Amino acid sequence: MRTLAVIGFSLVCAALLSLFAQIQDVFKYIFSLGALFVGIHFFRRYEARGMRIAFIVTTVCFYFIFAVVIAVYLTIQKMSA
Repeated sequence: MRTLAVIGFSLVCAALLSLFAQIQDVFKYIFSLGALFVGIHFFRRYEARGMRIAFIVTTVCFYFIFAVVIAVYLTIQKMSA
């Protein structure tokens, strides 16, 4: 159950950070605050050091995966236009 919690929180946080990195408007800071809120919520709920390290590492990995997927999508969209 704890593994699913780490993966779920990490997916949400990584998605919010990916949107923060891709949007070029003032609206992007809402996604940054959302990721901060998710991180704070996770750290309050799970106090074990291993869980926190797993959350951070998993979030970074998912962030890079999302960034590559978004870059590939935008490249394909630009090539077809």
